Amino acid sequence: MSTTRLSAKKVRNVLISVTNKALNPAGRRCFSSSSTILSKVEDHDIVIVGGGPAGLALAAALAASEPITSTQKITLLEAGSLDSVASWAPPPGVFSNRVSSITSENVSFLSGVGVWPQLDLTRVRPIEEMQVWDGISDSRITFNSSPSSPSSSFSSTTASTFASRQFDPMATLVENLNLQKGSLNFIKGKGKAVELLDKRKVVGTEPGVGGWPVVKISGKEGNEERSLRARLLIGADGFNSPVRTYSNIQTFGWPYAIHGVVASLSVSDSNLGEGMTTAWQRFLPEGPIAFLPMSDNAASMVWSTSPALATALKAIPLEALPMLVNAAFSLPYASISQINSFLLSSPAPTQDALASLIERLTPSPEAYDPSFIPEPLPPLVTSVQKGTVASFPLKLSHVDSYLGLPKDGIDLRTVLVGDAAHTVNPLGGQGLNMGLADAKSLVKTIEKTVIDGGDIGSYNSLRPYARARYLPNHLILSGCDHLSSLYGTTSSPIVWARSNGLEIINELDSVKNFIMGGVGGSATSRSTSFNPWGSIGTAIEGVGNVVQIAKGVAGLATSQLVSRFASRGGREAV
Repeated sequence: MSTTRLSAKKVRNVLISVTNKALNPAGRRCFSSSSTILSKVEDHDIVIVGGGPAGLALAAALAASEPITSTQKITLLEAGSLDSVASWAPPPGVFSNRVSSITSENVSFLSGVGVWPQLDLTRVRPIEEMQVWDGISDSRITFNSSPSSPSSSFSSTTASTFASRQFDPMATLVENLNLQKGSLNFIKGKGKAVELLDKRKVVGTEPGVGGWPVVKISGKEGNEERSLRARLLIGADGFNSPVRTYSNIQTFGWPYAIHGVVASLSVSDSNLGEGMTTAWQRFLPEGPIAFLPMSDNAASMVWSTSPALATALKAIPLEALPMLVNAAFSLPYASISQINSFLLSSPAPTQDALASLIERLTPSPEAYDPSFIPEPLPPLVTSVQKGTVASFPLKLSHVDSYLGLPKDGIDLRTVLVGDAAHTVNPLGGQGLNMGLADAKSLVKTIEKTVIDGGDIGSYNSLRPYARARYLPNHLILSGCDHLSSLYGTTSSPIVWARSNGLEIINELDSVKNFIMGGVGGSATSRSTSFNPWGSIGTAIEGVGNVVQIAKGVAGLATSQLVSRFASRGGREAV
């Protein structure tokens, strides 16, 4: 153990002792709790609650920082078993149904930390093209990745991943468990830099001496409960965050009348690999359906639709789902509406009856005009992996503050990241990307505070993190919400306006390059925050400029979007 670390621990213990005596000279209890907690409190510098993708990535980034690990005691708490993450090793061709589209910027962040090389890189999929179209008018926009540049930071940091490809991926599709395992492996490779406490539930949190939060956690396999006093308590514990509850941080937002249905798909082996580096998304009035390739013959599906239809999709025989997915991408919306009504009929339709209806609604080859060149579609789905069909309700939420606010002059010493701070409509593929960006920013803030000799848990030290992340996250949340509303209507004027706007943008390479670049630049030098599906939603960091372009080409529809955004506005966290 280094002299620097010993010195830092001694200084910390002296400060705690002085604070105890100053605030509690008569030996009185400084917070309401049991005597068991008081007699067995352990001092920790950084305690992270939550071992999901964002929480583990955050812990890995902290472990990669020498200034932080040489002076700070880091602990991660997870209610579930990390053994199941560590042992995750599915056979080739079998994919998890929880997949995320990781932006180039976040791939670079994970590569710089050292997590990316720990992933099973045979199971990640770079995306070089995106196809997005309107489910009613079939207006379409296509994005293509740029050739690799020797000066590209993305190319240099992940060259081993995509050595055979001559392009900078728009984004990379990764199973969440793959990312979690990679982060966990990296943390374990750092020895004792991070203490991992899994299968431990947070029983309660109370303010301790000097305002330091004391987290009481359940025992593991018959062991006694433990109480951890944290200089900084980080909530990476999801939408129902106990850390947020303890911090008395309020949230605002609303549920959507939409559920997301996910599944792992297998596709036809004919023309193997064709269309499998393209992310496909069709906007239907009930919600978008996305086809996200994971290999040459497997893909992940995210189908946002009404709760009733989501229930029906999960209830039909697994063998019937492929033809419904194929129909959702290829048939006119009028035909899809008939299929939806049939699905919701009582009694539930049989597989044969459903197949008969789809066959009747599908135009025969003779009905096509030989001179007509059809738009490209994703490869035909042939089967659905057993046990992967699931659904979840969609909601939008954002907290009032990313930091616990001081009370009576005492810092609360809490901070939120990821879903504990915000949840977003998945149409833009931004949820985990926002959490990873939070982690990157928070580690930068903590590291600077440590180097400057500051208090990592103080409100003033944490304010740069809140300032850096609150507004960009709020703009993404708003942008995805507006896109959901914009494409959720069948109103003819709005359909006409959004369709013409999309077609005009598709013909203007300079505008498409601008969208890909976020704020200025070109496809070659685009912002690394670009994401392969929900493109306009992913350019929200340049929302002011993007909206100005959209207003000129989409008229009525984008005017509605702008007025909705102006009426809600963004709120600063601090």
